[in-house]
Amino acid sequence: MNRLTGMVEQILTLSVENRATFRLHPEEVNVAQLLPSLLEQQKLKTRKQVDITCGLPPDFTIQADKTHLYHMISNLVKNVIKYGDKEPVEIEITGRSDHKETTLSVKDNGAGISEHHQTHIFEKFYRVPQGNLHNVKGYGLGLYYIQDMMNKHQGKVTVKSRPGKGSVFTLHFRP
Repeated sequence: MNRLTGMVEQILTLSVENRATFRLHPEEVNVAQLLPSLLEQQKLKTRKQVDITCGLPPDFTIQADKTHLYHMISNLVKNVIKYGDKEPVEIEITGRSDHKETTLSVKDNGAGISEHHQTHIFEKFYRVPQGNLHNVKGYGLGLYYIQDMMNKHQGKVTVKSRPGKGSVFTLHFRP
């Protein structure tokens, strides 16, 4: 039921965000305060052992739509847990801010993504083929949603990854 609810939420969000009347509601979001409940919620949804390190100062903020920022971070963390191929699943969240940009990165110790697949992972409905595709459920909408929202925030999302070495997804916001 949770999986179905999540899928319905993502489809509704995608349909709403593509309307001509869609508007972000940017505000100064304290990410360090946003994360504890989000991370705890993701940990409760899995049976895997998950170790999360948060390297954000208590006053780390991003100018963004709070609801969509929450969903973007949640999607990234959920993907790390879902595709984590070893336990404990290790997640490190860091941020950086200067006069050019503010970034929020989610790093993992997972399987990594080949360069070929990295060029496609932000496409709608694209899923990286992994052995038995039925082992990991999904619809290929999460990373598409993140890229679309970052475009709407006039930012971008990037990935650095190597097979067997994990991945780092970074949200780049304009100051």
